[in-house]
Amino acid sequence: MAKVLKFKDVNSDVEHRMKEFEKIRIKFKADVKKAEAKKATAGKEGKGLLKSISEFFADTPKTPKAPAQPNTKK
Repeated sequence: MAKVLKFKDVNSDVEHRMKEFEKIRIKFKADVKKAEAKKATAGKEGKGLLKSISEFFADTPKTPKAPAQPNTKK
């Protein structure tokens, strides 16, 4: 025999599934934001080992440094 579901039971099940879906959706959004932040951070450091070493040993620095001011006490 087929089981007859009451409207109250069906409505309760739908509400429960909607709450579960909302929890999953919020978790997924948080995971996506974390992944984007991680990707943005990784993009800044993505030079490569060989290029980093060659820049380290280069004779001329890319950014000019300000001259150091001597500490004079009066």
